[in-house]
Amino acid sequence: MREYETVFITQPSITESLQTQISEKITSLVKKHNGELFYSRNMGNRTLAYPIKKMSKGIYTCVDFAASGTAIGDIERYLKYEDNVIRYLTVVKNENVDIEARIAEIAARGEDASLPFSEEADRRIEAGTVPTVGIADEESQDGEELNESSSSKMKEE
Repeated sequence: MREYETVFITQPSITESLQTQISEKITSLVKKHNGELFYSRNMGNRTLAYPIKKMSKGIYTCVDFAASGTAIGDIERYLKYEDNVIRYLTVVKNENVDIEARIAEIAARGEDASLPFSEEADRRIEAGTVPTVGIADEESQDGEELNESSSSKMKEE
């Protein structure tokens, strides 16, 4: 089986229950094709790089799963005809995935599928497992960065 990641963007005005319904439908399609869902994360409401269907914001959701190639056609067909989805993309992350090892890897990294994306990121920053490069020094003024390489680049300009 291959490991896939699907990211889809829904309308910003969608209710949370409809957002959950779309994610649950994708989960059921993965299970229908004897696949395994690793995680599904709501990444929050974000500004789009360019307007899509006259919308400048959207709710991003990331779904990581292992399934056969036939599942992708069903998932993308569903997303194509779902009125609340404005864009989607599926990519292959790994050609041959060991499901048990991947689940153990996700658990070892402390990624919890039940946490929203922003809460998990906050938790990992507090735990010190995510490097925080380029954060402004509290004592410096005008947001001067601690990173020496960025300050030397500024001097060169």
